[in-house]
Amino acid sequence: MELRENLLNSYNNRMKGFTLIELLVAAALSMIVLIAAGSGFFTTQRLSKIANDRLQVQQDLRNAANMIVRDARMAGAFGCFNLAKQASGSEANDHDGGNLKSINFRDQNQGVKFINSTDASSSLNNFAISNGKVLVFTYGLGSSSGYKSSSANAFSVNAGSDDELKELGGHLQAPIVVSSCSLLDRFVGAQKQNDNGVLKVTSLPNALSANHDSSSSDFKGETSVFRQAVNVYAIGTPTGGEKGLYLFQLNADGEFSDPQLLLAGVDNWNVQFGYSSGCTALRNDAKIKFESDIRTGNDAIAPTLLKIQLTGVGGGDVKAGRVGSSYESDVQTYYIDATVRGGNSCAERSYDQPA
Repeated sequence: MELRENLLNSYNNRMKGFTLIELLVAAALSMIVLIAAGSGFFTTQRLSKIANDRLQVQQDLRNAANMIVRDARMAGAFGCFNLAKQASGSEANDHDGGNLKSINFRDQNQGVKFINSTDASSSLNNFAISNGKVLVFTYGLGSSSGYKSSSANAFSVNAGSDDELKELGGHLQAPIVVSSCSLLDRFVGAQKQNDNGVLKVTSLPNALSANHDSSSSDFKGETSVFRQAVNVYAIGTPTGGEKGLYLFQLNADGEFSDPQLLLAGVDNWNVQFGYSSGCTALRNDAKIKFESDIRTGNDAIAPTLLKIQLTGVGGGDVKAGRVGSSYESDVQTYYIDATVRGGNSCAERSYDQPA
């Protein structure tokens, strides 16, 4: 009996607690659970970051598209004068040609231009253009009334509360545009002074056209004055910055602004220009022909549509506002379509020649 009791006590003693193997197994299971939970957490965080970054890209793309669409819609418009009408006999006199701000540059005289990087680089400081060309839009800003010329080289206009015109005061090199429905004069180098809401412009380097001289019998009563807007879109890298799609805007002092990043990670673009063709009188049978370059020459009409394809290649960390991803082979492509208001030659029946 005593022997039996000793055996039972020995057995009971051995049954207390966990064995080393059981402890190791339990620890291993705990580690697996912790690793799985941690991996799931970090995966969720990364997916959330990627989703937020892609949302930021979509927002940046939307903002860039809105700016391009707005510029295309306004391109060439200076009041009732539109640069597109030059193909039908209207005249634009640019008294300071030969640069990126000019109305007529490199045989392109419309409100939309596609300029080689070699011709544009000197105007865009501290910026390396990585794509072959830059896209340029120009049009008039501001509103005015009470235009009156005091001589062939001076005039005044009521700027009222229009800040666009008021900002030109004191800036000698700021372009200023005088236009009527069939004629435009652009001047650089005139003295400008604000005087109680009246913008006084003197010392014009060239004489006003007779249509814009209020003392002339040829004076046009619809004459208006505008500040010239020039917006340049380019793909490249500023000094100390990152590659992407950038915007340059002509400031009130006549110089281009520093580059403004619109969409990071853009490596290339393909711009197509759509021209109206095949339109005949009293019929709405126009067709759009897309071309890879803009038409040039004095008789060139403005494009009707713009199709822009932006591409970004991966290879780096996914960052907010970047179109590329973390995969080398992943190419992100985005499209922007814009309409040029003055470019539909079929809608303007004063155009006689086919596109």
